[in-house]
Amino acid sequence: MAPRFRYLLGELGVGLRRNLLMTVATVVTVTVSLSLLGAGLLTQRQVDIARQLFFQEVEVSIFLSDDISQQQRQSLERALADHPNVEHVQYESKEQAYAHFQEIFSDNESLLEGVSPKILPASFRVSLEDPQQFAEVAGAFRGRPGVDEVADQGQYLDRFFAILNGLRNGAVAIAVLQLAAASALIFNTIRVTAFARREQTGIMKLVGATNWYIRLPFMLEGIVAGVLGALLAGGLLLLASVTILSGVGQQIQFIPIVGTAEVLGVIPVLLVVGAVIAAVSSFLSLRRFLAV
Repeated sequence: MAPRFRYLLGELGVGLRRNLLMTVATVVTVTVSLSLLGAGLLTQRQVDIARQLFFQEVEVSIFLSDDISQQQRQSLERALADHPNVEHVQYESKEQAYAHFQEIFSDNESLLEGVSPKILPASFRVSLEDPQQFAEVAGAFRGRPGVDEVADQGQYLDRFFAILNGLRNGAVAIAVLQLAAASALIFNTIRVTAFARREQTGIMKLVGATNWYIRLPFMLEGIVAGVLGALLAGGLLLLASVTILSGVGQQIQFIPIVGTAEVLGVIPVLLVVGAVIAAVSSFLSLRRFLAV
């Protein structure tokens, strides 16, 4: 077993030295592509964190018409309390709405002068069991007697998350293209290496070496390049988390920003992706261009 292991290591070293320039180019390409993939995964994690935090604060506001009767208001309140996705219902009268308005715009006297309790509508403030189902609750009470308008904060959050998801999808799409380029580089690198050692490969085949034993050194070259690229990509992401993301977190304190822990969780994924893509590309290159 030891001689075979030494042979594999020796052939691996020879292959890497002979194609040093192409190996470096492959590692750089893998690094860039996996960095983008890692950025996409971290963006998705950030979206999940923001979604969970913001949606906890989402509530549906049901604004009542001025001519709503006491019976209609009580009926609406009972229906809200009985809804399976409603956690808490709070009635806000015109006077309470005006006091709330004064509190929010206390530094804008000109705006306060033009507003009176009669202008502001009474409303129900509805907290939800599952904030992500805000549209269901809003739709169930929109258009009911005595209801003037139903507003939910979730519709604005949806637009915000659509932007974040678009950024994530863009990073992942670019990463996929870069990974395809890295696969092509690994494919060509292993093909050139195998062609240069075709005589040695033929001799090994004649003395009874198995196909897998012949292929393994070439595949290891590709895997080493893929793993090195993944490690470098992980290092770049860690550097970004320490320098850039930590600064962003200090500036934006109302939401947790992904950091070192999330990056460390992404690195194993990058290692697996890098190794698998390299192994598959190397295998296909040998299978197509070598009769071994």
